[in-house]
Amino acid sequence: MKKEHLNKLLIKKFPKLETNYIDTVSWQEGGFTGSHVVYGDVLAPYLVECITSENIQETEEIFGFIEEILLFNEEYSTNVIVCSVIEHIMHLLMEHDYLQSRLGNISSSIFKNLKDSWNL
Repeated sequence: MKKEHLNKLLIKKFPKLETNYIDTVSWQEGGFTGSHVVYGDVLAPYLVECITSENIQETEEIFGFIEEILLFNEEYSTNVIVCSVIEHIMHLLMEHDYLQSRLGNISSSIFKNLKDSWNL
């Protein structure tokens, strides 16, 4: 999957992030800005905000979206989700057991593998 498509999927699913997305990409490569940047600088902080403010519904929607991306089973998009989102929230997943139970099957497996590989 190309970065432009992955970035557009994010904004389509979460239109409220469009302003942050535009701010992030406007000084870079616009719609061609790498998805690691977009997901790491736009989605991950928003997810952290949702978790810390205990917005369970939005957190679950984001987790569902993450799982949808992982279901593509495509190397680039999986790498973006793992490195720019899941790794970004590892500390919160470790602190809040209830979050782990809300992850999808693939996300949960990735979380457990990261946890094991980091000896956490």
